Amino acid sequence: MKEVLEWHGNLIKDPKYKELPEPLISWDLESATATPLSRKEVQSLTLTDNTDIFEELVLYACFINPPYRAQFKRGEQEAKEVFHEWCEILGLNEQDDVSVLNWVKELSSGLHVDEASTSSVEPWSDYFDMGLEWWGVWCLTIWNPKRRTLSALIASTTD
Repeated sequence: MKEVLEWHGNLIKDPKYKELPEPLISWDLESATATPLSRKEVQSLTLTDNTDIFEELVLYACFINPPYRAQFKRGEQEAKEVFHEWCEILGLNEQDDVSVLNWVKELSSGLHVDEASTSSVEPWSDYFDMGLEWWGVWCLTIWNPKRRTLSALIASTTD
């Protein structure tokens, strides 16, 4: 990660990129629908065993199998450790009072929703367009009242 941040820092200092406009993303927040996750669905977000990438809301499967492959030098054990640390930072590990909203449940991603039943639903942001073509999309907000933290998780990409 340190190398990637250094690369990005050098990239934005390059004068040839100075005049490029910032990327624009359209948002139609009035079209966004928040679907609260059940206690069982919240618990499924932190599972690391017996995960199937096509099972609804299994975050670990997507974490270890992103579009451009994750690399863990110590293999699966390291992947699980990093994932659990990430869930801790997001506030997901204290599940009793945690409230999670799914903002893309109705989108036809092929990963989280039955495509046949929701194919006519349009995304509320063009940010999700490419992810809907291939890997899928995530957009969750996580409220942890014990810590008084709000986390957001958003992902979308294509090949």
